[in-house]
Amino acid sequence: MRPQSATLTAVRHQRWPRLIWSKLSLAIAALMALVGLLLSQTPARAQFVELFSGNHQTDTLKRGVTERIVYDFPETGLKVTMPRFLSKPRKFKTAGGDVLVMLRTPEDTCGLYQLSETIAPYDAGPPPHFHYDTSEWFLPTEDSKFRIYGTQKAKPLTPGQLPGVNVPSPAMGSIVIEKGGLAYSPKGTVHFWHNESSSRDDIRGFYNIWTPANGVNNWFAGESSVNGSTAPLEGVPGPQATLLQTALWGVPHDPTGRFVGRSDYRNLRGPVASDGNHLAELQELFDRGEACYPRQ
Repeated sequence: MRPQSATLTAVRHQRWPRLIWSKLSLAIAALMALVGLLLSQTPARAQFVELFSGNHQTDTLKRGVTERIVYDFPETGLKVTMPRFLSKPRKFKTAGGDVLVMLRTPEDTCGLYQLSETIAPYDAGPPPHFHYDTSEWFLPTEDSKFRIYGTQKAKPLTPGQLPGVNVPSPAMGSIVIEKGGLAYSPKGTVHFWHNESSSRDDIRGFYNIWTPANGVNNWFAGESSVNGSTAPLEGVPGPQATLLQTALWGVPHDPTGRFVGRSDYRNLRGPVASDGNHLAELQELFDRGEACYPRQ
C-alpha cells in the first residue's frame, strides 16, 4: 500500500502546480479585462483647451488691429473688407492641433458674429458637427487647399435632432476651396473641414465666421457644465464626452462619424448643397459690428 500511496501523492504534487497556474491565468485574464474596461471609460484628452502662452501673433493680426484689411482676389472675384481685430484675442487649441485666434466675439460685435483666424497644420480639421442656431463661413486668404464637407440637400436639423441617432444620417459631399474662396454652411447642417494643402507648414489666414455665435468661446474653452467647469466628464468614453460637452453649447461634435454614417468621413465625396456664399450678408455683419468695437 505504501508504494501506491506514494505514487498517488506524487501525482497530486504534479497536478497542484498546473491547477495553481490555471487559476492564476484566469485571474490575470480577468484583471486585464477589468483594466481594459476601466481604460475604455476614461475620458480622452480634452478636445479644446484655452492657450495663455505661446507665440500666435500673425501678420494679419498686427495689421488688423489698426486697419480694416481689404482682401481682393481677382482670380476668384472675391472682395471683402474685414473688421478691426482685437489686440489681445483669446486663443484655443483643438485635439487636432489647429489653433483658433478669436479676433472678434459677440461681446464686441453687437452680438452679430464671431471671427477667428485658424492656424491650421497639414491634415488638421474638426470631426463632423453642426450648429443648431449658427451659420458659418470659411475663408482662406493664403495659398492653401481646404476640403469643406457639407450635406447634399439643404435640410436643417432642429433642436433635439441628432443625425444617425434619432434621425437619418444625411447624404454628404465635399468641395475644395483655395485662396480667395468662400464657403457658407447654413445653420442646422452637418459640416466640417480638412486641410489638404501640399505645404507641410501651418496655414494661417484661414478665417471662420459664425453668426450669431453665442456659446462659441464656451465650447472652445472646454466648459463641460453650465457652471463653467472644464473638468472631464467622469466615466464617459472620450467620443461621447466630446459629443456631450459640445452639445451643451448647441454644437454637437461627433468624432466617431456616426453623424454621417461612416467612420472614414475624410473620404466623403459628392455634391454639396449651396445657395451661394452669402458674401453681401457677411460684409453687412462686419460693417454693422464695428459700432461695438472696443476702445483699446
